[in-house]
Amino acid sequence: MTKRPRKCPRCGSERIAEILYGLPAFSKELRLDLETGRVVLGGCEVTGNDPRWRCIKCGHEMGHLRGASGAALGDEDLA
Repeated sequence: MTKRPRKCPRCGSERIAEILYGLPAFSKELRLDLETGRVVLGGCEVTGNDPRWRCIKCGHEMGHLRGASGAALGDEDLA
């Protein structure tokens, strides 16, 4: 899933943040993105099947590379 979802499939909120993994270089831009909810930190451990997006309102995560069956998901499977 490369595009930010328009809304959360669980609660309908349009406040969707990109999850940033690893140890990011802290900058004024990152600080602003964190403060406004455009970005949230996802931690340092990356599994290869980590969600890309998180709803700010309910915490639902979406955009996993693989579904429960292990099959690759496309954007249409996640909307």
